[in-house]
Amino acid sequence: MYPHRTIMLKSLPVILGILGLLFGLSCYLLEKHAISNEWHYFYWSIFFIIQAIVGVAYGLLIRRLYHLVYTDSLTQLWNRKYFFEMLKQELRCPASSSGAFLFMLDDNFKRINDTYGHQAGDEALKILAAVLQDNTHPSGVAARLGGDEFALLLRNTTEESAYARADTIRKTVNSQLAVYRSTISIGIVSSTAATSGDKLLALADQALYSAKVHKDCIVFSK
Repeated sequence: MYPHRTIMLKSLPVILGILGLLFGLSCYLLEKHAISNEWHYFYWSIFFIIQAIVGVAYGLLIRRLYHLVYTDSLTQLWNRKYFFEMLKQELRCPASSSGAFLFMLDDNFKRINDTYGHQAGDEALKILAAVLQDNTHPSGVAARLGGDEFALLLRNTTEESAYARADTIRKTVNSQLAVYRSTISIGIVSSTAATSGDKLLALADQALYSAKVHKDCIVFSK
């Protein structure tokens, strides 16, 4: 994010607060010295309009800040912080879905950076992110955990459906990354395999490691 935008976002609440205070004080003084009821209603109408604008601006600001805190700037996927919060929520309320599976996706994207440059590496990450978004149900969560490591939480699905979705993702990504001669590997674990997010992620990571040994394949955690 550009420095001047960061400064603007930090300053906006103060600016809006000062404007609201000034308009409120102005309306009070104008009302106190108003000559007729006609001006009285006019100035208070302006006051309420300004207050509405300030409220909308605050809402947009909060939405923007929420987006900045919880999304990955390069891929626009959810980030590690948001993913772990959703994973903890899933583990706290397992009965809320009929079945959930955690995918871990990775492969040697570093080779793309080394061979084709960082711009190509970033483009490859964006391609993978777009495929994940296209294959994630609204109840699911697709996230970039960091570097070239991605995760996907699928809710309300079966083991067969989870594998089929993983295979679709694998084939689609491999097809789109063919120009870079790169593939992805996927490790999958059921949300019932552990009671903590860290343990569940460790199991998915083990499955991913096994998949990467063979390259271009999918491994379920046992």
